[in-house]
Amino acid sequence: MSTVVDQHCAAIREQGATISIQQLKTSFDAFVSELKKGGTFSVDITVIKQIVSILVNLPHKSKQLAEPQLIAHHFLTILRDCILVDQLCHRQSKDTAHDLLTDVSILFANVCRYINDTNLYLIKQLLIHKPLINELASCFEEMSISGKHLDDPRLLSSINFLLTAFQRFEKKEIETNECSLTTPLFLAVLKLVCSSYAVDMLTRLEHNFSQKLTEGQTLLLNTCPLYVYWFSGNRKPELALQVTRWLLRPFTAWMTSCHPDSIIYCSQELGDMMRHLAFTLVRPIEWENANGSSEEFYDDYCKRVSHWSSFLPVIIRHSSDEWSGMSIARFIVQDLYNFTLHPSVLNFMKSIPTLIPMLLKMTDVQQSETQLNAYRCLGKLMTEEDIKTMANPSKIAMIYVKFLMNDIDDPKTKERFYSLLQSLKNWVQHDQVKVHLINQKALPLLVRCVTETKFDPIKEQTAALEILLALSFNNDAASTLRQNHHFMTHVRSVSNNIISDQSRLQRAAEGLLWKLEKEREAVAKPAILNSYQHDIMMSYSHSDKQLCYQIHEQLVKDGFRVWIDRDHMHGATMIAMADAIENSDIAIICMSDAYKQSVYCQSEAHYAFERRRCLIPLIM
Repeated sequence: MSTVVDQHCAAIREQGATISIQQLKTSFDAFVSELKKGGTFSVDITVIKQIVSILVNLPHKSKQLAEPQLIAHHFLTILRDCILVDQLCHRQSKDTAHDLLTDVSILFANVCRYINDTNLYLIKQLLIHKPLINELASCFEEMSISGKHLDDPRLLSSINFLLTAFQRFEKKEIETNECSLTTPLFLAVLKLVCSSYAVDMLTRLEHNFSQKLTEGQTLLLNTCPLYVYWFSGNRKPELALQVTRWLLRPFTAWMTSCHPDSIIYCSQELGDMMRHLAFTLVRPIEWENANGSSEEFYDDYCKRVSHWSSFLPVIIRHSSDEWSGMSIARFIVQDLYNFTLHPSVLNFMKSIPTLIPMLLKMTDVQQSETQLNAYRCLGKLMTEEDIKTMANPSKIAMIYVKFLMNDIDDPKTKERFYSLLQSLKNWVQHDQVKVHLINQKALPLLVRCVTETKFDPIKEQTAALEILLALSFNNDAASTLRQNHHFMTHVRSVSNNIISDQSRLQRAAEGLLWKLEKEREAVAKPAILNSYQHDIMMSYSHSDKQLCYQIHEQLVKDGFRVWIDRDHMHGATMIAMADAIENSDIAIICMSDAYKQSVYCQSEAHYAFERRRCLIPLIM
């Protein structure tokens, strides 16, 4: 043993999380010097084991090892090339140092726990190394083809931690929108997840939630699906659909075979497995453009929803206890919300009589993220009458404003922030919630989303503008927005800036300008027409267009002159709508839940009322 190595290892052990970056760098320098003694480089496995065992035992929350000068240090390169690559290459040899391979894999996973903009490039240089990627991909290929290594728990443990390091890297790559350099690894992992071996791992699970997972089950059912979910090169929904087609049915069969009461004994590792598999099997955000996914998986989705619903009473009974399983409760409610993003499944959820009462009780659980997801579900499920009878609408506003404030400047929660805005749109149509959002200072946060360039015009900026349009029906909110000259100038610029892929953003800006500036002028303008160009103007939601088109055709056959936007709308949307109302004697309001939830439909109905048109509500 080297006295120098002993001294540095002792210092690291004694100081632990308080050790400075400079002290660690000095130790790394000494380690490399010892390994290169004599002028020729050779790997002393015993020395490296001693060093790595100390480093992996640093508190996992300490971030020193993720500092750029340590990631760039030659010592980590030695560990990568001489331990990870070499030991994986000789994985079938009896001389393989499995414990060392596992410890170095854990070390790399810990380093990648704290990837940020400062160290991302250096971690990429360290991790995206072709020999390492090729050896790891080869392991997954062998597993998927013949099941090789699946009975080797020590090797599986190493691969599990190493893939976790790559998963954390891919998650950061998603934020930077860079193309992935690890496609060969992804394809090999995907092949294993979509293999009979993964299905076999699922079918061999016990029918309870308290079980411990084997190394193989952890890798195939937990880490691999999470890696597939975060792979930054995965921009094709069909790739994700492969996993769902392969694993959804056996996963649903296993989950529904477990008794709801056993959920209170759910182990941490099984909870992680269910959560990570659910990310891949539902993928609500990424599937916005994947036509037919809800219908293809409808039966299994509904079975899962029904079973999750039966878990809620059990969770509620134990929520006041010292129950350590509230993380699984948080996941179940989040998963229920993810299902509401599939329209056909949402309709099924509305047919479950106990779901709304149970979710209302979940809003009292003392865990803010569970409360938020319960409210996000309720915003999709509840009718207008249900919402009017809610006891505490101020709590809804409080929870949303809290999460908006927490997430608005955090790049790690970018997708959740957009989802948060999307779900808030379900609530802002209701006056009770509007007032409390305004009182709790939501307006400045939403204005930031619209005016700051860091927010995506197609996603966050559009959603925030649509929310502000709904809030502008409140006089206090409208007055506040009018007085914000910077904001108004920005909205005018957006409304005049015609960009093909930002039509929704432009429409929202135009709608808000109409509400804040032009509507009052139009209402004040006296009617000078003695006769109308149209007998009827039809105001409807796009969701109801097929039925509305049939009504339109029948009215035309009956001799009425009918305005409907599929035939007549040209130029600015709100101006065309106002012109249609002013030139029509009657406005038919094609009322549905979708109509009530559309701020544009609300604007049409409001203007028709202000112009004193004859309003005929027609329930769809």
